[in-house]
Amino acid sequence: MNRPVKYVLTEVVLKHDMIHFADGEFLKGAFLVIEGIDGSGKSTLCIALEKRLTKEGHRVKVTQEPTHDEIGSFIREEKVKGISQKAEALLFVADRAVHTERILKWVEEGNIVICDRYFASTVAYQSSGLNGEALDREWLISLNIPVIVMPDITALLDIDPKKGLSRIRGRDGLSKYEELHYLENTRREYLRLADEFDFMIIDAEESQTEIADKIIAKLKEIS
Repeated sequence: MNRPVKYVLTEVVLKHDMIHFADGEFLKGAFLVIEGIDGSGKSTLCIALEKRLTKEGHRVKVTQEPTHDEIGSFIREEKVKGISQKAEALLFVADRAVHTERILKWVEEGNIVICDRYFASTVAYQSSGLNGEALDREWLISLNIPVIVMPDITALLDIDPKKGLSRIRGRDGLSKYEELHYLENTRREYLRLADEFDFMIIDAEESQTEIADKIIAKLKEIS
């Protein structure tokens, strides 16, 4: 009988050394991922965590996906028009394969790496029916297995899509992903992934200080 994906992944995906604390200091690096739908406050939180942890004397590296490297920039600039969701998913995974190698290097150098989106974003968004095309989530997960490393913590900022969209109304032009029904599906998929992969679910309407407190406390808890 096939076991749930979350158990298979623990056997297949290499996990880097866990962090440890001594007199409040990190002895080794850590890998922290912030996930959530558009308008959940991910990018703002990443900046807040960077400032907080840097002030405490830690080495911090903030990164994001898609990256701003060769493949990631290709995705961001939408240089290929009209490609299928499947082709786009493969581009995301290719970008992630290169990015993961860099993340591991940064962690081994003793950095706390804070990543704005990782593999869960690809699964949640690409399987939620953008323009009526939903990819098979199990295919998306299996596609990511060979290229990812499991984060020490994945924090999911959960918010009602209506409230999330109201936060970003002032932006110059919404992206193709910022549509209510689609984000409702994406949120459901994120919560499903959170259950399967033991994400930390946080109410995105809490203050940035409260959210940062919870994440830093969790880092100390798992050390």
